[in-house]
Amino acid sequence: MVARGQKIIPWALLTVALFLTWASLAGAWDQKYRYPVKVRTSGSGFSYAYGGVGGWESAAGASREILCPKRTYDLALGLRPFFGVLSGMSRAVSKGGEGNFLSFTGHLRMPSENTLWEFYSHLRLWDKVALRLEYLPWYWSGTGHAASKGNFGGLLLQPDDAIEASLNLTTFDIGADYDVAFNRDLFFGPNADFHIIRWNQRVAKSNGESVDFSQTILQPAIGAHIRYEPSNTGFFSWYKPYMEGRFSWMSFNGLGLSTWDLGAGIAPPVSRNVDAGMKLGYKQWKLDGSRSRLAVDADVEGLYLDLSLRF
Repeated sequence: MVARGQKIIPWALLTVALFLTWASLAGAWDQKYRYPVKVRTSGSGFSYAYGGVGGWESAAGASREILCPKRTYDLALGLRPFFGVLSGMSRAVSKGGEGNFLSFTGHLRMPSENTLWEFYSHLRLWDKVALRLEYLPWYWSGTGHAASKGNFGGLLLQPDDAIEASLNLTTFDIGADYDVAFNRDLFFGPNADFHIIRWNQRVAKSNGESVDFSQTILQPAIGAHIRYEPSNTGFFSWYKPYMEGRFSWMSFNGLGLSTWDLGAGIAPPVSRNVDAGMKLGYKQWKLDGSRSRLAVDADVEGLYLDLSLRF
């Protein structure tokens, strides 16, 4: 019988030898800083700082522009998984004037929680103006039994009727921001949005009777935003941390739309001209009022994760 140690010891010695060889080569190649870090030292230009002059705290903490040079534009492409919770009710009136309010989760038995995917593109110009395009295809559906008597667009529901309900709420948002700087770190300003909302709601009974209701809503909104970007955070400035919040509201032609959003994130560079953004936040979207054949009191809120590439 051959002892197990006779096999293990030579491999262990070989592994240690390879590790020591690799470490010595790495130490010979490694320098404290392989390239200078670009640092904005004044409003007029750039200088270069090394680890031996001022140290990392001086070089990294003096600027947000690690790797990525500051440009007169910034383009972001991203998506957001939004863990939204739906609540509220709606009323779809038929051409004959029939219809009453039905709760999304009570009468129509739609699940309140759902993962919603959002897509956007933001373009910032001259460090002051941002143009935003957002596409929000929200969707809920569920099956169950009517909790009480109701009427959806002329479709009469009786208690315990088996029903299938869905809500497709698609929004295309065109917006713009204007930034005013308090100082190097803090920015705020007004924002305006124009929402194109397609409300498509369907309720069907097990006997084949159904109502498909749809309506397009054009809704403007105005608001304000604020953003904090700490510039002197030492080594952590590599990740470009920030915090921001925004809100918007407007009541127009009988229908009011309000939104607010709070979040914090980072945008570390992945190349000289590209940052990888990640933000965790919480937001609310609320539509309340009536227009044409639709009356609604809907609320969607919850956590979201924002993932983007910034060029």
